[in-house]
Amino acid sequence: MTSARDLARPYPTVRVDDDAQQAARLIVRERLPALLVLDQVECPYAIVPAAQLLSVLVPEDGHQDPLLALISDRFNAGLRGTLSGRSVADWLPRRRATPGLAGPEDSPSAVAALMTRKDCPVVGVIERDGGAVTLLGAITADVLLEHFIGGP
Repeated sequence: MTSARDLARPYPTVRVDDDAQQAARLIVRERLPALLVLDQVECPYAIVPAAQLLSVLVPEDGHQDPLLALISDRFNAGLRGTLSGRSVADWLPRRRATPGLAGPEDSPSAVAALMTRKDCPVVGVIERDGGAVTLLGAITADVLLEHFIGGP
């Protein structure tokens, strides 16, 4: 029987104290659906969908009014510097949800249910040994879909 351990893959991570601009570049370069953030002791701290991270870059007015969300070329140029000098912790949305974490023996259906509850396309797979937590990898929505429906 397939378990979360079997479906987990290496997944790029950043730490809360890493540079936010470098984290954004990682998302773009690797085409990541979400940012997997670790705390100072390498324990999953947050898994934030890339779309939620965009909310920090778009002015608050643009969240409510689609007309104000139209971004001019001048504003786009200003956005490039928004993350400069900030840490990943500074970039995370204010209402950070706890990350979706599965155990190594969890079933694919349990992982899918967790992913749905968390409304996040990435679930971390961790192993606990007493108080220590080890990140084994992550399961993305596309990996789960392939498991359930087969390859392309």
